[in-house]
Amino acid sequence: MSPRILVLDFDGVLCDGRSEYFASSCRVCSQVWGLAPAQLEPLRPAFDRLRPLIEIGWEMPLLLWGLQQGIAEEDLRQDWPGWRQRLLQQAGVSERALAQALDEVRDRWLAEDLQGWLGLHRFYPGVTAWMRQIQAAGEPRLAILSTKEGRFIQQLLLREGIQLPRHRILGKEVPAPKATTLQRLLAATQVAPEELWFVEDRLQTLRQVQSVPELEQVLLFLAEWGYNLPEEREAAARDPRLHLLSLEQFCQPFEQWLALPVPSPRLAVSPASPEDFTPTRKRPEAGLASLVLTLVELLRQLMEAQVVRQMEANRLSAEQIERAGSSLQALRQQIRQLCALLEIDPADLNLDLGDLGTLLPRQGDYYPGQPHGEGSLLELLDRLINTGIVIDGEIDLGLADLDLIHARLKLVLTSSAKL
Repeated sequence: MSPRILVLDFDGVLCDGRSEYFASSCRVCSQVWGLAPAQLEPLRPAFDRLRPLIEIGWEMPLLLWGLQQGIAEEDLRQDWPGWRQRLLQQAGVSERALAQALDEVRDRWLAEDLQGWLGLHRFYPGVTAWMRQIQAAGEPRLAILSTKEGRFIQQLLLREGIQLPRHRILGKEVPAPKATTLQRLLAATQVAPEELWFVEDRLQTLRQVQSVPELEQVLLFLAEWGYNLPEEREAAARDPRLHLLSLEQFCQPFEQWLALPVPSPRLAVSPASPEDFTPTRKRPEAGLASLVLTLVELLRQLMEAQVVRQMEANRLSAEQIERAGSSLQALRQQIRQLCALLEIDPADLNLDLGDLGTLLPRQGDYYPGQPHGEGSLLELLDRLINTGIVIDGEIDLGLADLDLIHARLKLVLTSSAKL
């Protein structure tokens, strides 16, 4: 089973643009409210966490302004639609004014520093290689349905060597809800509803599509790697009309999109003991397991950074990028499964190293060339590997004041691409 038309959301499905969202929102806040970057930079982690609440681009600078005004993150998360209207009134601006300001900021940025703007966007691992394969095969026909400006999407795709016809990029300039646009697309293409598949990272959008009788047979997928919350992913997994899609599945043949997760054969099943019903939920081995999984996550993000660096330097083929992306996503999924088994919050996989910062970024994955507001050992290791270092020294091992072993060491630590 495969689609004839595959409709993809852009932000949160194909591309992660959180760094650009924050940077552009800072510029709008500076232009509209006169806020300085130093006032806004500490709000980046909260902004990233609340990004799943955003539906239309103009909401991003409003969210950032609300955080700067001291509105609690949890309050915004619990009732963003209500706060959105209150913040507009308090700020004395309109939706249209914010949308225009955001477009002007991006237009000016594109004109002055196109490569800098493009460089703040990261396509998810394996996605662009997969899109090229679909285009080469000619089936299914790809279309992008997004609230982002179509011209911005086209620029980002061209940077990745993907030339999608402009009429297949349905951006913010299409003034209609996504459900309505899907109806029009079905009518224009004359394909059966079940032959149109739609991948989106916002559960609310998929719910709106579900409410349209003409779209009842359209296959709907929630991208679990996108801008959504854990409770939304859980709700999608319980809905028989929705398919929860992992990034690993996304880059595989279409029959894998509909495959149910296979339980790991390494997990043993045994009767529950009385201890399992005690109020203390965390397993005693979780402390050591958390440390081990943190180190594994460090290695995963470090390897991902090296893949990104080699990909941006055009050192990897499309097949190599796809293999690397699939492997990294599989490793991420295994870490999450182990966290669930041991009742460990994945957000706790980190270590505070005092003056050195933290082992991993406090929020989100590390992306090379885009430092976080707070330092991390991961960023330092990536920079050292990218630059290359040599450790040269001698070691004497002895016992009872006797020198027994003498070792001379020379360690070269660098990216394999530099050798």
